[in-house]
Amino acid sequence: MARYEVGSNKAGVNTANTIMWQIKAVTNRAYLLELGLSVAVAPTTGPEFILYRSLTQGTSSATLVPQLIGSLGPTSTTVLDTTWSTAPTLTTVPLRRYAVPNAIGSGVVWTWYDKPLEIEPATTGQIIVVNGNATGTTLGNLDLYAVIDV
Repeated sequence: MARYEVGSNKAGVNTANTIMWQIKAVTNRAYLLELGLSVAVAPTTGPEFILYRSLTQGTSSATLVPQLIGSLGPTSTTVLDTTWSTAPTLTTVPLRRYAVPNAIGSGVVWTWYDKPLEIEPATTGQIIVVNGNATGTTLGNLDLYAVIDV
């Protein structure tokens, strides 16, 4: 097993309950150990970060490949989707949710230190991060980082 990390920065959104990121296992099972979400540039309204499983993956149009932490290991078989031509669909019950203060640097770090959150290489069950709040006139920017074992 190898450890990978990935980070992303995106503009906020003006539609509540917008999918921001999707962590997707492509060919091998992945294990999410830590997920950090924060405000990089304050929007008009602070975000509410909501974590869901997917019912469908959608069709991604922009993807980041997590980087290997060690010096030896294969390229990650897990990706971070950042935009879609067809958006994923969500399960009805979120795994976690957290509203952060509307200030630069505010955020949340979710950990699964004793039993990582499993991500199966299937069309369902991927991990999706949603911004539950519309950000208003000033979109701001939001950050994500993830620590993943594959």
